[in-house]
Amino acid sequence: MSGDPIGNLSQSVDLVDSCDVVVVGGGLVGSAVAARLAHDGLSVAVLEARRLAGGATGRSMGMALLGLPEPYALAVAACGREQAREIWTLTSEGRERLAETAARLGVPFERRGSLRVAETEEDKSVLHASAELLQTDGFDVWFDHEDPLERGFLASLGNPDDLSINGAELSEALIESAGVMLHEGTEVRGLEADGGGVRVHSKHRTVHCSMAVLAVDGYAALLHDYFADRVEPKRILTRATQPLDQVILEQPFYVESGHVYGRQLPDRRLLLGGWLGPDATTRALDSILDIKSGDALSDSLEAFASRHFPDLASMWTSRWADVTGFTSDGLPTVGRLPDLPQVFFALGLGGHSLSWALVVSDRLARLMLEDEDPGLVTAERFA
Repeated sequence: MSGDPIGNLSQSVDLVDSCDVVVVGGGLVGSAVAARLAHDGLSVAVLEARRLAGGATGRSMGMALLGLPEPYALAVAACGREQAREIWTLTSEGRERLAETAARLGVPFERRGSLRVAETEEDKSVLHASAELLQTDGFDVWFDHEDPLERGFLASLGNPDDLSINGAELSEALIESAGVMLHEGTEVRGLEADGGGVRVHSKHRTVHCSMAVLAVDGYAALLHDYFADRVEPKRILTRATQPLDQVILEQPFYVESGHVYGRQLPDRRLLLGGWLGPDATTRALDSILDIKSGDALSDSLEAFASRHFPDLASMWTSRWADVTGFTSDGLPTVGRLPDLPQVFFALGLGGHSLSWALVVSDRLARLMLEDEDPGLVTAERFA
């Protein structure tokens, strides 16, 4: 369907606008799929409840990492060698697409690699086994029985090709490169079938479109009950120091389980982050963003900082929280709603969302345009 572009969404709610595709969510996935569809000649509008990349994309560490938060040896044990190898290969491809896209759009990035570090002897054993399996399967990694960070860890697994990038800058560049219409501060309240298309009800007005895309990750259950037991919201929390006098982390790191991670920014601020399951229902996600006294995740990060960065005790100056989505098997989910087949989604990118973003946005676009099976990340695997 062709139609007039979405107009000024601050006008009366009685007005109804139209376009080919409405993308709900202005993070990296939403921006990438919107740009892809616009380059294919569709009129596309992005509706973002906050500002562009104002959610998990803009609040993340900006680390594009190989694989899943869980180490390779455990992934092999859980899903088999072949599937684990495919997962790691897809994130490697996603990481390279990220670098290529950033270079094409003039968005800076750093390829400093990353370290997966061990806090316990059990962690060390799993990392060693993972390194041997990864090397056998053709991945460029190395294992060190010592701690190159000199921060009290027992061992490390190095991924030299991992990179760091500002996801918000890349999202903005994608939107601008394709001329996509962006509407910030426009919260979507609901979706309904409308003939052969979809009616999207936003905070300010209603939009009719041929297809809609949900790229809201951990907030998906707020828009449709289908996601209530398919995409679990998990809380991410980040702490930041003031700019330090010197560089103390040459490479980003994350602990063996993937739940805690750290990076020093070019301005020399040190970021320390982590994620935990929800302490509220998906119908009260705003409360997950509150950082309260006695908060379990905050306390866990503080304890981690005390163990490994005690010299920075007086340097922590700020912290912020947001929500990301996880599926039961840790992989993204790409598909369409059974009761609204013109509504498509790419969700549940989890702890390594930057490496998945361009992979799932591409597979989502091909599902929408060519009805191509998304493969490993298809939502049909949960049927």
